[in-house]
Amino acid sequence: MTRAPAPPPGLSRAMLVTLALTVIVGLPVDKFGGVPGQLAVSVWTWALFLVLLARINQALRLPLMLCLVISTLGECCLSLLWGLYGYWLHNVPFFVPPGHVLLFALGLTFAPRIPQWTIVLVCAFAAGYGLLAFLTSTDTVSVALAILFLLFMVLGSNRRLYATMFVISLLMELYGTGIGNWVWVPEIPGLPLTSANPPLCVGGLYCALDLCVVNADRLLRRWRRLTAPGMEAGSAA
Repeated sequence: MTRAPAPPPGLSRAMLVTLALTVIVGLPVDKFGGVPGQLAVSVWTWALFLVLLARINQALRLPLMLCLVISTLGECCLSLLWGLYGYWLHNVPFFVPPGHVLLFALGLTFAPRIPQWTIVLVCAFAAGYGLLAFLTSTDTVSVALAILFLLFMVLGSNRRLYATMFVISLLMELYGTGIGNWVWVPEIPGLPLTSANPPLCVGGLYCALDLCVVNADRLLRRWRRLTAPGMEAGSAA
């Protein structure tokens, strides 16, 4: 779980504002614009994703592409197969996977700037709400998610990123479920757990996404280093 701090994204203030507005404006357009609205948001989000790849720190391009792939697989598994939550058109909107990348880029930008007391506050919220959920037997999936998040905070090295993504993802989940873009099922399929809409410790899932991205990036870079000498030898021959 340990790794070196990610390099700064190097995005302009205008780009960061555009990323945030895409989420704030895009979700209502998707919900109230019908199928044409969802298609319009999808085209815009994918175009912005391509612009983001061109403008972000080059060292982060591979992690962003990995985030896109892993979040797509995660959405298909968690929504379409497991049924933890469902979108209003009973699909996975095309803007959702690149939307995860936009949130990841925002998290990478703001994480180095948050003070230490914010990390303590987020951990206290996760632990306190997880305990409350356990004692009241409501939103019990958040008990598992709170434990998952706290494990990341104890064992991981990028605590600022985890805390930042916990907050960003919770705000996005409250916004999206409040508008009605998606809804979490009250009972977790196949498990004796209940869920609020949304579960308030959902940030644990986003931390798991970050960890998958980081480890996939590390493995790919290691594979490149191991195969590079062989490729160079083949080219010389």
